[in-house]
Amino acid sequence: MTMQPPAPYGQPPTPPPGPVPPGRRRGAALPWVLVAVLTVVALVLGGLLVLQAVGGGDDEGRGFASPEEAIEFSTESIADGDAGAALSAWSSEAQARGSDFVESLEYFAAYAPYNPSILPGDDELFAGLGSAARTGGAADQVRRLAYSLLVPDLSQDQTTPLSDDDAPSADELRDDLDSSRLDGLRAERIERIEGPERLTETYERAARLVGADERREYLVLYEWEGETYVGAVGVLRYDDEWSIDALSSPIVNLSPGTLEPASEDDFDERLSSVED
Repeated sequence: MTMQPPAPYGQPPTPPPGPVPPGRRRGAALPWVLVAVLTVVALVLGGLLVLQAVGGGDDEGRGFASPEEAIEFSTESIADGDAGAALSAWSSEAQARGSDFVESLEYFAAYAPYNPSILPGDDELFAGLGSAARTGGAADQVRRLAYSLLVPDLSQDQTTPLSDDDAPSADELRDDLDSSRLDGLRAERIERIEGPERLTETYERAARLVGADERREYLVLYEWEGETYVGAVGVLRYDDEWSIDALSSPIVNLSPGTLEPASEDDFDERLSSVED
């Protein structure tokens, strides 16, 4: 099995185009796709990480006793249409302040100015900017998750000209993008992704680069409107509290934030493929 490290820290670049699933439209490629590909190559480790757990109201960072609780809370908050609560399950503040700038650059062996999250965590200005960048990245992943359910025929990685004969109108898109339709979204199964020793070492390094104690990834089987979908969630532990770090897992080839239609058998097959 070919090992792939987690996605880059900070807001992940738009992934390069892949095969278009049946029934989905593809528009013209954006000119910045090449930049996205170069970003993925240059930054071979990470995962989007946003808003640390310290308790408080729905819009403030919070920690959870287990990864499952963090994932379930975030999913329920999306279903409730509460963006602030959904983002509060992430851990950007802790990651921004725990960011090891020197080790990150030495590991990547490159400085990538278009990655706004690799900033000195011990500098007040840059830690604040890094936290804001990670929060924006988290919001984009949540948006991608919602769009992948509400407008599944539209590519999330390329433009779709509305002049195309089969493209929806702006009014049709607005009608489709009704977040109240997400009511009922739930995480039906949450299974930890475990694999060879090299994968464990990758997670350990990813945690260390943002000052966390542990990092894990989970495969999630979601249920919505009588259908099931597969997604992935990366989580971090700071002390004894867990929070979300990314809605993706490169090891199972799932793009950030995107849910894909999948049966329970498909889910089990993806999970077992990591162990092979």
